[in-house]
Amino acid sequence: MYDVMLDEANLWHHEHEQEPPLRKRKIEEAPPPSPVEDVYFSDEEDPEEQEKYRLQVVESCGFDVDYCNHTYNGIMPGGCSPYDKLFAKAGLHCYNLEKGKKLEFRSLVKVNSEIGSLYNPYSTSEVMDPINNSIHTFQTLVTDAGYDNKARLILVTKICRIKPQVPGMGDATVFWDLDAIDDFYKGDMPDWPPNDDKLQFYEVNGLELPDNEWLHLYAEVALFSEWADDLSAYMPFEMKKVVVQTREDVESSMKLKSRNAIFYMSFKIRGGRECRGIVRRTSDGRTGHMCLEARCWIDK
Repeated sequence: MYDVMLDEANLWHHEHEQEPPLRKRKIEEAPPPSPVEDVYFSDEEDPEEQEKYRLQVVESCGFDVDYCNHTYNGIMPGGCSPYDKLFAKAGLHCYNLEKGKKLEFRSLVKVNSEIGSLYNPYSTSEVMDPINNSIHTFQTLVTDAGYDNKARLILVTKICRIKPQVPGMGDATVFWDLDAIDDFYKGDMPDWPPNDDKLQFYEVNGLELPDNEWLHLYAEVALFSEWADDLSAYMPFEMKKVVVQTREDVESSMKLKSRNAIFYMSFKIRGGRECRGIVRRTSDGRTGHMCLEARCWIDK
């Protein structure tokens, strides 16, 4: 049931406190090995311990695995780096967009890592519902799909959910339906600025920005695609202009919520440098699925 649309990326997670290395990419439809069926255990491994691992993966979908005596292809406890935090925030954004929620990210609690053909962080976070200030445990699986088609960073969300109260329950369909994505949003990322008058563009006005704070997340994703580092010293960003491009025939105010859209952003980071970023958002329509592809220019 694990992994999905992108394969043969040379991703190796060195130390848990460090950022994963540079990502090589190739889009494929064949899924990589399962973290249950294709785990390599040592020859001396107790079959009961192997079964313990299998049950933990199946019952928690990989989020609550504390046994890691296998040597390859399995899920194991990892660290909580700024890299993992960004991916966890992207998964929460996918959930909010689907459910019409505004849950707020508070902290990254833990990350389990699956190292196969790609880097798959199974992250558990603490989030808050501002409506009643209630705290929830949030789980998301967001794959680092490397870079391709002029995108310097590709985040593929496969699971995003409030942690089920009963083990083994909850929806978690990780396989993507690539045919469901409009061909317009495939291939090379566009250049800056948009210049196709045949498509619908919508410039976000300043009054809409406070109700769409996730646009700052898109700016963070874009900048991370260029710098791949902890960006806390450069935040908060000052959003200057956001233009949305979509083929979906919806009212102007709803273009921000389009399932498939391209966002052109100009923003200023702390310290005064001007940046321009493009984020392409796509989905196959399945629960918990969202892909963000990003590129960025930092003006001198």
